[in-house]
Formats: sequence, structure tokens, C-alpha cells
Amino acid sequence: MKRVSVVIMTVVVLATLVGAAVLIWGTGGISRGGLGVEEIRIGALVPLTGPFAQLGSNYPLGFQLAIDEINEKGGVLGAKLKLIVYDDKNDAKEAVAAFQRLVEVDKVIAVVGLDSSGIAAAVVPEAEKYKVPVFFQTAGSPGLLTKSTRFAFRTCLPAAPMVVQAVAEFVQAKGIKSVASVVASYEWGLRVKEAYVNLVGPMQGVTLQQEEAPPGERDFTAYLRKLQPINPELLSGLGHPPGVQTLIKQAVEMGYNSKYFIGAFASYPLYIDLIGEAAYNRVVEFSCIKWDSPEYIRIAQKFYQRHNKWMDMRAATGYVTAYMIANAIEKTRSTDPVNIANYIRSSRFEHPIFAWPLSYTEWGELKEATLYMVTLVKKSPPSGVNPGANWWIEVIHKSSPLTPYQPEK
Repeated sequence: MKRVSVVIMTVVVLATLVGAAVLIWGTGGISRGGLGVEEIRIGALVPLTGPFAQLGSNYPLGFQLAIDEINEKGGVLGAKLKLIVYDDKNDAKEAVAAFQRLVEVDKVIAVVGLDSSGIAAAVVPEAEKYKVPVFFQTAGSPGLLTKSTRFAFRTCLPAAPMVVQAVAEFVQAKGIKSVASVVASYEWGLRVKEAYVNLVGPMQGVTLQQEEAPPGERDFTAYLRKLQPINPELLSGLGHPPGVQTLIKQAVEMGYNSKYFIGAFASYPLYIDLIGEAAYNRVVEFSCIKWDSPEYIRIAQKFYQRHNKWMDMRAATGYVTAYMIANAIEKTRSTDPVNIANYIRSSRFEHPIFAWPLSYTEWGELKEATLYMVTLVKKSPPSGVNPGANWWIEVIHKSSPLTPYQPEK
């Protein structure tokens, strides 16, 4: 198995305010005190190859930037952070083997980066067995967490019913009367389908029709033909992350005049490459990042200087997650994964570029998620964030606080 080890470094001050973990910017560094170790290892499982590679590969770059900053200021309590990255290849067996190696051989204190529900479903039982916390970047199946789960945490992507809650609010706010949805026949897609039935189906005066396609499907014309008769004002690809952009491209080519196309936490700029003008003010995506915050702009400028690419949502999520873990180590003065998991589950971490405070239920569900729904507009991005681009991101709907999903068992 190929392994990429990266040592990285960071700047910041962490403080506790009214019992909450709050990030203080601009002065000093993380306090030092001595953990009895020189190095703290964190593992990452990300899809560097396979169908999710385009989505997941930026996450470790953002994580690396954060721990690079931390190490530049002396590390956490005098210990330097080290990131060890494995390619999960979007294969459950590969991911489990890599997780076991990270814990048993590399001795990591946490594992981050899980990008799909299928991978997370295979890894969570291992996290519970080894008592090592795992952090999902975008794995949203509600079935990943049970009431007894204690070592799994969501970050950027809430559970599927919570995301569909935001879509349902959007449907009502925009007065949409017809909704079509294509979902993939795997855990995430089926849960999205179920949530649409429960949350959009009962809406008075709204027509809902859904079609189910295999996760590997890339020719959606047959499914789109079945949906055409309802002339959907909103076409959703939320339930089919691997194919969502192809789905929308083919819908445009077939002459769909939908007012909105709902994405699936996918790459924003790729929509422009695929469908051109039809992407602007029409494709609606989700965000856990405050794109126009001064802090994001500063960090994204630094990211671009380092990688010559835009700091997308996944890279930004990796950056924030690194700080949350570093804060937990500093506050507990411990590298014990159990202590770190317990602290994160019982505390509240805020970061100025993140759309909501990271706080959790007992089983690791997000307690305060408030999703941004965004579209692409013809506008130059902030200086130095993505030079040469002629588009930027505009928030068109902010959800109410989403109701944390409660597992049945």
C-alpha cells in the first residue's frame, strides 16, 4: 500500500470562553507545557484515486497547511504534528486495512478525511473497536452513527435528513412546485431518497418524483426522460454524488429548463467547465465555509501561493479539523485518543471560516449545523484567492438550525 507522509506546521492561539473552545487569531501560538512526546501523528484516509478522487484529494492539503502553521509556532505543548496519508481508493477493504495500519503501526491519535458513506461505514466499527476518533469530511449517511457511537464525528456534511431539511426549506422559500431527484443505489443515496419522501413529499402543491441509478452510472438520459413529464423546477442530484455533475450536464443538453439544479457537495468550478453559462445563478450547492470572511480570504491566499489552486470546501474543512484536534490535545494536555474524543464530544469549537460551531451529540452528530446554499455568479473572486477565475460564490439561502439526526438504536 502506498503511503505519503507529510510533516506540517501552524499559527494560532486557542482559548476557552464560557466553557467553549474558541479560536483567537493574530497573536502568539498554542501554549507549551510538555506531553512527554516529540511527535503526534494524525492519520488521513482520503480517495486519491477512484471515483471520489476529484472530491477528496484537496482535504489533506488544507490539513497540512494548518498543522504546518501549528508546528511553526512550536507545535502543541511542545510536540510537533505529523500527518500520515493513505489512499483509501474508495474501497472499503482498503480503507479498513489502512485504518488498522495507521493505528497499530503508525500509532496515530486520530484519523481524518473520510469522504464517502461507504468508506465511513467500514471504518467506524474499527474506530469504536480501537477507541480512536475518526472525522468525516463528507460522509453523511445517518446509519453511520448509532446511539452508542463515541469515536465518530461529522464535520462539513450533516446527516442526509438534515441536508434534505435545508433543501425542503429552500423549496418552500422559493415557491417551487415540482421537484425531481436522481439518487444512487447505495447508503447515502437511499437515505436522501427517504428524506425527500418524508420532508418534500408531504408539501401541499409540490410534485415529487425520484429515480434510482447505480453509483457508477454516467449515462442518465433514461432517468431524465422519466422525470421530464413533471417539468421540474428543481432537479436534484444530491443523492448521486459520483455522477451529479454529469447528471446536470446531460439535463442541460436535453433541454431541461429547471430553475435550479441541486448539487451534492461537489466541485463548484467543474460545473462551469461542464455546462458553461447554465451554471451561473442556476446550480445550487452546499457550503460549510464562510467564503467572504476576512479569515478565509487570508488563508485561501496563503493556500493558493503554496499549491497554485483554489482552497475549496474540502481543503478548508481539513484546515479547520486540524485546529479542532490540536485544540483538544492542548486542552486535555493529552495524546490519549479516548481523552481527545471525550473532549471534542463535550466541547464547542468555533473557527471564523466555518459556517457553524462544531459541537456534538453524544453519538457524534452535529448539534448546531446551519447549511449555506450557494450558487455561482459572474464575479471576480477576492484578490489572490483564485487568480484568473471569473466566478465567485453567492449565498442564496441559509437554513435554519438543522435538527440533529437521532439514530433509532
